[in-house]
Amino acid sequence: MGDPYAYYIEADLSAYTGEWVAIVNDKVVSHSRDIKKAYREAKEKYPDKRPLLAKVPEEKALIF
Repeated sequence: MGDPYAYYIEADLSAYTGEWVAIVNDKVVSHSRDIKKAYREAKEKYPDKRPLLAKVPEEKALIF
């Protein structure tokens, strides 16, 4: 299992633009425009894991 933040930065998440994604074990396990829904679905699938929740920006963002 890798670093979920590194996965978030490096993965092509364009299919989830404007949505919250929940990442577990280097894969998106749920997504929604509602952060609570994304979290709830991830915990239902992986109750013993702590998902990384991150919003996929609408446009390219500068991160520094």
